[in-house]
Amino acid sequence: WELLMFSPKRTNNLAAVRHNLLVGAFHGFGKTTQAKYMQEYFGKTLVIDMESGVQSLTDTALDVVTVTSWDGKSDPDNGSFSFKGLMDEINTAEFQKLGYKCLFIDSLTELSDLLMIHMEKEHQGNKNGFQIWGDYARVMIAAMKWLRNLDYHVTVTCLLAEETDDNGGVTYQPLVKGSKVGKHIPAIFDHVWCGNRTTSTGADGELIVRRFLITDNVRGYFGKSRDPLRSLSPIEETGNVTDLFKKMNDAALANIKKQGN
Repeated sequence: WELLMFSPKRTNNLAAVRHNLLVGAFHGFGKTTQAKYMQEYFGKTLVIDMESGVQSLTDTALDVVTVTSWDGKSDPDNGSFSFKGLMDEINTAEFQKLGYKCLFIDSLTELSDLLMIHMEKEHQGNKNGFQIWGDYARVMIAAMKWLRNLDYHVTVTCLLAEETDDNGGVTYQPLVKGSKVGKHIPAIFDHVWCGNRTTSTGADGELIVRRFLITDNVRGYFGKSRDPLRSLSPIEETGNVTDLFKKMNDAALANIKKQGN
């Protein structure tokens, strides 16, 4: 019989690695600012904005499109899309020719609201109150998996929700409609990093702001990393996610060099 011809990928081909990341944090950490860092590190980045919060990016030349509905009418001339309409655009060969390296979705919290508005219209008059939640969960999870599998570096931001369990323990989950969906979504992404911002007063009365990224399950945060060389600490003091990508990349390069010797 005739052998099938195929070209397998090498797992240590760093140039072929596409990172997908969920960044969760409370207001004030600098979630949207991560788009600037992604472009500086990886290259041309498209910001998919749902929060009208791109004022923090005015010091950087970034391409931005606005999503105002889940499945409504798009207005490409004014840079306004439905989420499904924009996803259809991303699937085209014409979009691929634009040279984007990264897609930055800001934020999952707002996207969840848009999807629920869409579902409420779809289920208007439906007496089965459970069906809307099942459909919402199915579509949201499918959308996140679709984003994750794109051939781009993909970053999705979200606000965090504080929850207290029956034993009084506090956990922090993505703030989206449906607690089960919020708990499922982190499992979809390779990296889930949680931003934490602290403030203190120095000896001279100056306000000191420190930012951290939590990369593991620490103190109720749901962080995780696909970091086979264990190059990241559970808590990294930085407000820039690309510092962590660089740290993992440097460790991988050093390991490849070591194997070559």
